[in-house]
Amino acid sequence: MNCFLNFSRKYFLFRKYFLLFFLLLFSIFSGYSDGLGDFYVEPRFMPWGAEANFCLRLNSGFLEHRDTILRLTAGGEVNWVSYYRDENDLYTENNDFDFTYTRLNANWGFGIEQGLVWNNKADKNLLSLFLRYKATRVWNFNMLDQDSVLFDSIRPDKDGVLYNTFIASLILDNTLYSNETGLLKGFFSELSAETAPKWFFNDIIGVADFSKIFMRIKYFHPVYETEQNKIIKAIYLGNSAGIDYSFGNNIPLPARYSFGIHAPSGSASGGMVRGFERRRFDSELKIINNFDIRFIMPQVKTKNGTKLLRAGFLSFLDVCYFDNLEGYKDNDSGVLMTAGFSLFSEILFSGNCVFTVGFPIIGERLDRSSFGIALDYGLRF
Repeated sequence: MNCFLNFSRKYFLFRKYFLLFFLLLFSIFSGYSDGLGDFYVEPRFMPWGAEANFCLRLNSGFLEHRDTILRLTAGGEVNWVSYYRDENDLYTENNDFDFTYTRLNANWGFGIEQGLVWNNKADKNLLSLFLRYKATRVWNFNMLDQDSVLFDSIRPDKDGVLYNTFIASLILDNTLYSNETGLLKGFFSELSAETAPKWFFNDIIGVADFSKIFMRIKYFHPVYETEQNKIIKAIYLGNSAGIDYSFGNNIPLPARYSFGIHAPSGSASGGMVRGFERRRFDSELKIINNFDIRFIMPQVKTKNGTKLLRAGFLSFLDVCYFDNLEGYKDNDSGVLMTAGFSLFSEILFSGNCVFTVGFPIIGERLDRSSFGIALDYGLRF
C-alpha cells in the first residue's frame, strides 16, 4: 500500500511540474507575435517515426547579432529491436535466445539555443549553446511470435521506463550545403553532457539513474562540383569521429543503445559500424570513426521546379573500439571494422532513404554471414 501511495505521489508531482513547465514555455511562445519572433518547424524523420522541433527565433535576442531560439520538441517511433544479453544482463551471442522485441517510444521537451558567435557566410549561428529538458517514455512488448529474453531479465526497465534528462550542448557548425549540387563542405563539432538523476522523477516507471558525455567532430572536404548537366554533380569526402561514454547505476536501454546526445542515433556500436546488427555491442564506452566518399547525382524536379528526389551513392570504412560491455570475452572490450557501399536518395527535402551493404573486416556477424544488408532512413553523419 505504501509503495502504491509513493508511486501515486511521485507521478502526481511529475505531472504537476511538467504541466507548469509546459504552461510557462507556452506563455513565452504565445507572448511573441509575428512581429517579434519568427516561428518555424524543424522535422526529423526516422524509419518508423518522426520528431519535430517547433522553433521561435526571437527578433530581440539576448545577444546582439546572435540568434536566440526557443524550442518545443515532440516525437515518437515504433521499432522492432534486439536485446543481445542474457537473463543476467550480460552480453551473449547465444543464438538459442530470442533477442527481438517491439519498442514504442515517445519523447518531448523544451529548451533554448543561444548563439555565441555568428557565421556570416552561412547566415546562422557559428557557435551555439543549447540547454534542454527532455523526457522519454518507452513501452516494450512481445508481439506476434516474439519471445524476447529481455522479459526474463533482471533489468528494471524491461517492461518500459519514463525518464527525464537535462542536456547541455556546445555546437560549432561551419558547414555549407549547396541545394543546387548537393555538395556539403566544412566542419561540425559537438560537446554535450546529459544527466538523468534518480531524484528527478526517474523511478516512477522503471528506473533511470545515469549520466552521459559525448564529443564529436565531422569534416566534409569537396573533391568535385559542377553546375553543368552531368551525371555526377558533386563528390566530397566525409569523416566523423566521436566518443560516447555513459555511466551510472541504471542506464536504460535507449540511452545504452544511443550514440550521441544532441541528435542521437539509437543503433549502438553495431548499427553505427555498418554491416553489423543494430543495437549489438551496446557498451558504455563507444569510440567510432565513419569515413565516406559520397557521389551526388542531379536533382529530379517537377515541371514547375519542385525537387522530387536526388540520388547518390557512397563507399565507406567504419572503425569502432568499445569497452565496458559486460560479458564480452575476457576484458569487456573489442574492435570492429567494416567496409561497404550505400545507395541513397533524398526525397522531398525530408532526408535520405539509404540501402547499405557492409562487409565485416574485424569482428563477425551473429549469423556468420560475410556481409550485412540494411535499409535505413538517414546517412550515418
